[in-house]
Amino acid sequence: MLADMRSTALLLLSLAAVAPVVGLTGCKLRRDPPPAIVAEPLKPATGWTADLTTTATMAIVDALAADGWVSGFRESNGRMPVVAVGEFEDRSQDHVPVAEVAAEFIRLLGTSDRVLAASAGQVADVTLGGVIGIRQTGADKEFTIDARLSALKTSEVLWVAGITRPYSAPVASAPAVPAAQQ
Repeated sequence: MLADMRSTALLLLSLAAVAPVVGLTGCKLRRDPPPAIVAEPLKPATGWTADLTTTATMAIVDALAADGWVSGFRESNGRMPVVAVGEFEDRSQDHVPVAEVAAEFIRLLGTSDRVLAASAGQVADVTLGGVIGIRQTGADKEFTIDARLSALKTSEVLWVAGITRPYSAPVASAPAVPAAQQ
């Protein structure tokens, strides 16, 4: 009987020593809920496409480089003009990605053999800027891109061009797929 009491006492002591460890371990094994999945906000629907960015900027840069002011500048200064891309304002109310448009202008000017794109720390001679809008033409709409080139020192407008591009109905952005579901 004494042996049974010792066994029981030993068992109770063992359980008393193990219980806090099991309790702590149990706390550590508890799983926190997974973090909430935050989807990126949807981009606003727009009729402006990446193809429009490419074709519109290319048409403007080609017209700019072919204009007589480039030859006149080169004759007067003995070098190519350095063009900085200024602000293009979106007045279309169609969420045109003007930062992407400006980046494409910089890229295209950098590949031109008639003008130079201003790089960091380089002083530009002229700045290219403009306005993007929408015009109703009967039952249809079209984007209008009005570009102007101005002398930096005098703000004199040296060149103006306007082009139009067909408007496509906006396509709603698909909802972002959370990373956990991909």
